[in-house]
Amino acid sequence: MLKLPSRLDLERALVAASVAHHDYEQNRRGGVRDDQWPGWYAAYVLGRLGDFASPSELAAWLEGVETEHGWPAAAAARVGEALGVS
Repeated sequence: MLKLPSRLDLERALVAASVAHHDYEQNRRGGVRDDQWPGWYAAYVLGRLGDFASPSELAAWLEGVETEHGWPAAAAARVGEALGVS
């Protein structure tokens, strides 16, 4: 049976993905913004929490979150909503 992550697990994984991705942009891309960030975040989160969604689904859900403040919480809520997780 597929184990779905909680919203708190999702938020924590998204915060960690954000920190790791920022490091990637600064140190591997010379400070250049990565336009493919949703796929990067999806791969990171799925690697950390398991295959609860396809990478393309998760990337699309993440890309659709539009907020400047509290993005990890908003993204976790969006993904949780899509998965039917409270």
